[in-house]
Amino acid sequence: MDHLKLRYYGFIFILLLLTGCVSTIGRNFQKLEEPQITLGKTTTQGIIGLLGKPNTTSVLNQGTAYNYIYHNRNAKAVTPDGVASRFQTFNFNNEGILTGYQFGSSFVEDSTFFKTHNVSKINNGDSKDKVLKLLGEPSGIERYPRDLKHAYVLVYSYPRTTYSDSTFRMENSVVNVAFAHNDRVVRVETFNLNAD
Repeated sequence: MDHLKLRYYGFIFILLLLTGCVSTIGRNFQKLEEPQITLGKTTTQGIIGLLGKPNTTSVLNQGTAYNYIYHNRNAKAVTPDGVASRFQTFNFNNEGILTGYQFGSSFVEDSTFFKTHNVSKINNGDSKDKVLKLLGEPSGIERYPRDLKHAYVLVYSYPRTTYSDSTFRMENSVVNVAFAHNDRVVRVETFNLNAD
C-alpha cells in the first residue's frame, strides 16, 4: 500500500463504537498547530503534555500515530443531520519526533469543510498558491525528509459522523496534495476512511 495513504489509515482505528445512550465521546480539545507544535522537534511526550493521553495509538509503517477524538451530539454540526465531531492525529517517526498532523472538525466553530469539487482542478506541476486558492488552508501537513520526490503533503480532511442504534459512525473525506521541493504538485490523492 502506498506510504502517503497508509499514514492516514491509522485514523480508522480512532472510531469508537459504544453502546448505550451517550451524548459525548472523548474529551473536548482545541486544534494544535505551529507554533504550539513544531514538525521535526515536538515529541510524543510534548503532545501528551498538551493534550493528555491519546484515545488510541496506531502503528504506522515507519512510526506511530496518536489519535484524539471528540463527538458531541448536543453541539451544532455543519450538517443538520450530522454529529459534531473533532479529531486530531499526530504522526511520529520511529524516534518519537513529530513528522505531521491532521485535524478534522464538523463543529460549526472550527469546521474543516472544503470544496471537494475543486480538487479536480488541481494538476501535477501546479503551484502551492493555486492549491490554496482552490481548497483554502489545509487542515494538516506531513513532511517526508528522507523522500527525494515528496517534500511535504498538504492534508485536507473533513469528518462526517452519524449516530444510530447507539453507535457513532464516522467517515473522513481526505485529500492529500503532495509537493516536490520546488513547491509544485506531484500527486493528488482523494479517498474516504470509514470503519463500518
